[in-house]
Amino acid sequence: MAVFAAVDKEVTRNNTIIFSSINNDTLQIDQQFTRFKTWISEMKSESCRSELAALLCPLFCRLYLEMLRGGHRQSVAKFFKRHQSLFVSREHSRELVEELACIYSNQDIDTSPVVKAFRSCKYRVHLSSESMGLLQKYLSLHGHVIILQVLQTWFDFEIGGTVKMEEEEEEDDVNDRRSITKTIENVSKNAKPPDSEAELRELQEIIRSVREGPPSPSPLLLYTIANTDNNVACGYTWGAVDLLAAGLGSEVRLWGLTQNMTFRTPNPNISQVRLACDVGASSETSCTESNTACLRGHSGSVQSIVQAPDGLLVSVSHDTTMRAWRMDDLSCAAIYRGHNYPIWCVDMSTLGVYVATGSHDRTARLWSLDRTFPLRIFAGHNQDVEAVQFHPNSSYLATGSTDKTVRLWAVADAKLVRVFPGHKGAVQTLAFSPDGKYIASAGEDRRVRVWDLAAGTMLVELKGHTHTILGLSWSRDSECLASCGLDGVVRVWNVRSHPSNLSSTSYSSDLVASYATGCSSLLSVQYSLTNTLVCVGVV
Repeated sequence: MAVFAAVDKEVTRNNTIIFSSINNDTLQIDQQFTRFKTWISEMKSESCRSELAALLCPLFCRLYLEMLRGGHRQSVAKFFKRHQSLFVSREHSRELVEELACIYSNQDIDTSPVVKAFRSCKYRVHLSSESMGLLQKYLSLHGHVIILQVLQTWFDFEIGGTVKMEEEEEEDDVNDRRSITKTIENVSKNAKPPDSEAELRELQEIIRSVREGPPSPSPLLLYTIANTDNNVACGYTWGAVDLLAAGLGSEVRLWGLTQNMTFRTPNPNISQVRLACDVGASSETSCTESNTACLRGHSGSVQSIVQAPDGLLVSVSHDTTMRAWRMDDLSCAAIYRGHNYPIWCVDMSTLGVYVATGSHDRTARLWSLDRTFPLRIFAGHNQDVEAVQFHPNSSYLATGSTDKTVRLWAVADAKLVRVFPGHKGAVQTLAFSPDGKYIASAGEDRRVRVWDLAAGTMLVELKGHTHTILGLSWSRDSECLASCGLDGVVRVWNVRSHPSNLSSTSYSSDLVASYATGCSSLLSVQYSLTNTLVCVGVV
């Protein structure tokens, strides 16, 4: 009703074409095309006849596909058989017409690359003034809505020249056609496209180049720690980038990176001794707020730290223990024992339910923060487990070891699911892509390997670092991978461009960006919630 009301408000014949659609009467389509073809063939002027004859092939193909889309298979076969001889003899149209002969259903239209490319194209037709005048006269006297609709939707008319095909990819079937199509009304007035339409075309080209081109590098935010005593073993930030935690010897040192991130340190009155009867009494203990804090309790060097939900921080140490710390009062909430040798790495599951640790005892262990003993033991590596990482769905755990392999385990039953061999040195770091399809691993061999989890094969190997790689992080769209290490350089790689069949080749040309930080070593790299690269280094 809205369409008909809009049509009724316009009095010209041309405007009604805009609201019309291809007629499903196949007999009418055949008659109109035959009439148009006969009119061109009987034209006296040879130059006009040759110019307008170039319209027949694309018009024929468009009508054929529209009829096939409407489900008229028998009529389509008759229509094709009756008119195909007109185009087979012409070299520029033979390939397309031969391809149409093999199209029998809508599924064939979608699977044929030639037909698919044709349907995403428009014809720009350059006609002389005389030819354009004759075409306008014919359309005004004998033009049917079928012919007019196709000419308006899929043809661009300009004055002078010959016919050529210009591809315009359909990123949006409706909006792009409305913005690109030059209507016959504009052609009849011999008008050039308005500036706004030219700007739209330019904007579409820019959008297409951005989508198809390499991703732009993210800005880098670097935090450096002065390693005066050479005892900084690890340093991390997390999604919100409001906290920096580092292991300095047996201490966990904290820095608040925002104004709201402060730590309350109690200052007890040492001249008083509180008794049990003073529990209900008001506390006069004062607290000082600072943007730095220190957590003490471990007896060995702190090797790794991870942030946990409910305001907790988890650290693992050379002293074979894991500790959970309360951030509100900086106290130790629990001590977890189970490993027999130093613990090198720790990771928290996506939902904060489980914690995984890897140790010198060649095992990885699964923990729950409300129990001080391990729930699962993942045994199978021949040497130290140097890296652990939960899959985004928390159902799988990946481990990297000094035995140069990466193993994928099921969290539910601790069974081995995949083994990824191929590294030439110890695997020091792992990272799952956010979409859960890939895992990246790196370490002492100075190369980043990306593995396809479903196929169990290597997707690509990225080389360029000159020293051990300690940190990996994926961008939030799973297209870019950042790496850092002891060479003090952050490298960002484009992983999107690699199909799965490139499994045995090393690549260095996929480098999107390289940041020389000037640090002696980089401890970690992380994409923040705003897709900014955040790196922690040592100077």
